[in-house]
Amino acid sequence: MPVMAREDGSTALRYHDATKHSEISLRMSGHYLDWDNKPSPFKVYKNLPSISLPHDFPHPRQPSLKAIKDQGRQETDPLVNIEKLAEILFFSAGLTRRMKVGGESHFMRAASATGALYPIELYVITAGIPGLDSGVYHFNPLDFALVRIREGDYSSELAKATDEAAASSPLTVAFTSVAWRNAWKYEARSYRHWFWDSGVIAANLLAICFSEGLATKLVMGFVDQEVDRLLALQQEKEATVALAAIGVDVNKHANPKRDRISRLEVEAQLPSEEETDYPIIWETNRASELHNHAEVKVWRGSFKPVLNKAGPSESVFRLRPLKEEDSPSLKEVILRRGSTRRFAQLSISFEVLSTIIEVSTAHIPLDFLHDRETLTEFYLIANDVQGLPSGSYYFDQQTKSLQQLKTGKFRYISGYLSLEQLLFSDASVVFFLMTDLTHVVGQLGNRGYRAAQFEAGVRAGKIYLSSYSLGIGASGSTFYDDAVTEFFSPHAKDRSTMIVVGVGVPAYNARPGRILSQIPAPKN
Repeated sequence: MPVMAREDGSTALRYHDATKHSEISLRMSGHYLDWDNKPSPFKVYKNLPSISLPHDFPHPRQPSLKAIKDQGRQETDPLVNIEKLAEILFFSAGLTRRMKVGGESHFMRAASATGALYPIELYVITAGIPGLDSGVYHFNPLDFALVRIREGDYSSELAKATDEAAASSPLTVAFTSVAWRNAWKYEARSYRHWFWDSGVIAANLLAICFSEGLATKLVMGFVDQEVDRLLALQQEKEATVALAAIGVDVNKHANPKRDRISRLEVEAQLPSEEETDYPIIWETNRASELHNHAEVKVWRGSFKPVLNKAGPSESVFRLRPLKEEDSPSLKEVILRRGSTRRFAQLSISFEVLSTIIEVSTAHIPLDFLHDRETLTEFYLIANDVQGLPSGSYYFDQQTKSLQQLKTGKFRYISGYLSLEQLLFSDASVVFFLMTDLTHVVGQLGNRGYRAAQFEAGVRAGKIYLSSYSLGIGASGSTFYDDAVTEFFSPHAKDRSTMIVVGVGVPAYNARPGRILSQIPAPKN
């Protein structure tokens, strides 16, 4: 049953249908990129105090595949201090590459972002940890510093806004979207990107926290206006996407609640001189808001999965994953990661594909899911995999096997479905992460759309990380919505695509990134 009778998910479904890509919509679009008005990828506050983060923070050295896959609750939870916070922030969203283009410095970060526009900002809410006083802070990756938004302990307010999901954590990281930064290129469809881009960052964050033994929960259920006000976000310009409650402090006692979180007037540099409004984005976001902790509680317990029955298939291939312990360190993999721009049309082994699938479909600690539940289903086109016939496949989570749906050479199709991009014809495998959107929003209302997109984004981030851990590359893509569903039908006739990721052997050798927090970064 839906969360509330008045909130049936129809707004989200209308948004999804209105922002679908097709050959006609793409060719009829008059949109062009105004490079003189391109948004800045950094949020810079004016006249607020900042605290430099330590440069000698620890590095995640656990075998990467183990850290990416195993993200259940830790048996012990070590102390969180400012050095570990610096580690989490850097390897989630820090600067790893710098290049000069036209005399200007451009930066790449630890996690990918659609169009390299980096619309997601990170904030930290803490009741106080060693080295950092209680308060609300914004992470500035350019200066590798925290900008203080509020002083004091707001853990009680945050606990109530999340129906206690963040009550016992010494710190919470908030993911927010600067909407125009991505809409500049992707227009109204960019609302989907809020969740893709925050999801891939969250995949990094989960792996880092697991590597450090820190229990972490991703929180999608919260009172939107309360959290947005706490972070001093500009209404209908920015919004909170998700929260990550990190660590457990059994001795933590929240301070008495204030009457109300005061509204702050903070000043930040504008992303660009002009912005174009896309009302459908904010209409959809408003329709999916939760308004009090009671609604949060009901929403969080609303999802009831439907057992996906395996369809008939003449060929079934059980996964044969590699050993996780043999993988390189998580630090090495995050610094190695990029977005592959050219694949070599070479094969990968079935063992490599099996490992990517096993790692990427493993449990994610999301507040609206229980046990091994998921909203995401994996469909794929295998173009060149040793030991696996070329064709289309569905991954059956229950049997841990690939079911062959169609046989044949589909390189052209995999590129066509990915908005006619040759890159995805050249990939060894192209993943299409799909969901039964009608069922999801029927259970979770309009906010279920956020949940489905975000979970798919996290799983896409896991595909990225596991691919680079195994010595190959990956790249994400947008897609022709209905054409993907049609290609994988009848098996996928009720499914909607959330995100596409291609993996394969890069056609070039890329240099690994570096820890640029330790190098003075020019601000031009």
